[in-house]
Amino acid sequence: MDWSKLRVLIRDFITPELRKRIDIHVTRYHEAHDGYGEAWVTLDGEKIFGGGYYHWYMNPLPEDISLHSLQHGYHEDFYRPNIQSENVKRIMNTGLHETSHITRNLKNYLNTPFSEILTSNNPIYKAFGLIDKRLGKRRFKDIEIKEIEHPLVKQFYELRKELFDR
Repeated sequence: MDWSKLRVLIRDFITPELRKRIDIHVTRYHEAHDGYGEAWVTLDGEKIFGGGYYHWYMNPLPEDISLHSLQHGYHEDFYRPNIQSENVKRIMNTGLHETSHITRNLKNYLNTPFSEILTSNNPIYKAFGLIDKRLGKRRFKDIEIKEIEHPLVKQFYELRKELFDR
């Protein structure tokens, strides 16, 4: 599926009250020798989350985690709703993402049962689940956000809380 089609489908899942405020972008740097790019999310035009090939390889991982053990960022847990690997959990929660971590998770999100999305420990699934139009007020009240949650999860939780508190 090409990016423009995926973007339309993901945006359709966003609750209508937030659809004009939240956007998702992907670009490729065609002038770069390898053509890699990045993906990011904006809120009211401001970048609030993102990642890319160069973010992934230019930022240090925690010292006790090697890229080799993570198959250079393509470990299968990066793309699952429920991450098993403690190393992948730690990296995802630091906000360090390769482009495919964002785009493949969004693609997989479309085919994941909503109940699985709400119980996900993958910050991309969890964050987008909080702004999903299928999330109602009663179900939202049962969601607890911990202090250690990914910043995108916290931000989308607060946005949705504001809508339900109106």
